[in-house]
Amino acid sequence: MTEDVKNMLGEPRKALFTMAVPMFISLIISQMNSFVDTFWCSNLGTDALAAVGIVSSLYFLLNGIGNGLGIGVSVAVSKRIGAGEKEVGERIAVQGLVVTLIIALVVTPVFLVLGEPIIAIVGNGVAASESLAYAYPYFCTGLIFFLQGMFSGLLRAEGAARRSMMVMLLSAVFNMVLDPLFVFVLDMGIGGLAWATVVSTLVAILPGVYWYFIGRSTYIQVRPQGYRFDRPLVREFLGIGVPKVVELNIMSVINLALVHFLVVGGGPEGVMLYNTTWRYVSLLMIPSMALGGGLIPICAAAYGGGNFSKLREGYNYALIISLAISTAGALVVAGFSDVFASVFTSTGSALEMRSEMSHTIQLFCIFIPFYAWINIASSLLQSIYMAVRSLYSTLIRNILLVAVFWYTSSLDLEAMWWGLILCEIFGGFLMGLWAEHGLRKRISAHKNVGASPTL
Repeated sequence: MTEDVKNMLGEPRKALFTMAVPMFISLIISQMNSFVDTFWCSNLGTDALAAVGIVSSLYFLLNGIGNGLGIGVSVAVSKRIGAGEKEVGERIAVQGLVVTLIIALVVTPVFLVLGEPIIAIVGNGVAASESLAYAYPYFCTGLIFFLQGMFSGLLRAEGAARRSMMVMLLSAVFNMVLDPLFVFVLDMGIGGLAWATVVSTLVAILPGVYWYFIGRSTYIQVRPQGYRFDRPLVREFLGIGVPKVVELNIMSVINLALVHFLVVGGGPEGVMLYNTTWRYVSLLMIPSMALGGGLIPICAAAYGGGNFSKLREGYNYALIISLAISTAGALVVAGFSDVFASVFTSTGSALEMRSEMSHTIQLFCIFIPFYAWINIASSLLQSIYMAVRSLYSTLIRNILLVAVFWYTSSLDLEAMWWGLILCEIFGGFLMGLWAEHGLRKRISAHKNVGASPTL
């Protein structure tokens, strides 16, 4: 048993710290990379920023498939490790990689065929050429993003948070270097931003290929020799992975609708305000994302071993720390909103948007603690095989948000922002209460049968 696995199966607070800190560092660097992307894009003008906002949802669709499948495999493998069934966990890992390859073969042609008409509908003719130039590199290379999600999930499954951090750091650093090279030196324009992301992601998955197939230095060994499709094992990880893929992609599809209504209600400036301000939302969400990501394998392993006191302790600790940090961060960003707005409004047409962006940042900070609650509660539901509840909560919240944006787009951006705030507050309560009910249900069932939990 590796040291990473021992930590994951050990004292929950220490395990959470060990898992979350490397993930926090990698997410910070990744977010810095996102800010660098937006900075270079802002130098290309408002239409380029609007194009990124229009296409981002399609990019997140690709990432959502890879990350959702990776989370499904991570939960299933961690549960097997916690139950002392390492060999079964290894078979799940092989099934996960094969399924990922098959899905990539199906999804890539779909994106290539439907991508352009979807962009035309969402963008309503705004920044059309820029959007297509930014989108096609992603449409052609979906497998790369799927594999990144799968390797990250496998590493987290065995508590190898530092290796997972290395993968994300490698991707972010390469992307920050390649952005100005591709965009300005090679004169590739906004398409260069996308190709820089593709190349850096490809570089980042190479360590995973080496660790699992060449060096074989991981606790979970991937042995594809003599592969046979195993329906029960595939169903086990897809039972978590598919709801998570749907949940993540519902958010992406819903975001396409939101961007459309933003175009209707605020034009390219409205899209720019929303997309750019969301960079700060993403930054403030990093603590809860790191804690939630670390929480999944810890709670899944505890669930597999029938240790519900550890599961409860880990969840409560992650939730308290997440709410405290996200609230403090939101207060700081809101207090210095003028400074944060100036980062993306320093030149050209974006300069005129500085005051409005500062105001938008302040408004978005209101729902940050509730969004953090969503992240932690969703992670708990996935770890105890209740991913469908997380999916339903996300679906309800986002359908409500689309209805609110549809109505408020006939008013003004201020009404749209307040609609967003109220929907995210509602979403926090909904996910949090559902997670608490789900955990109590699992504990009650375990006490009644007096045995390890079943699927």
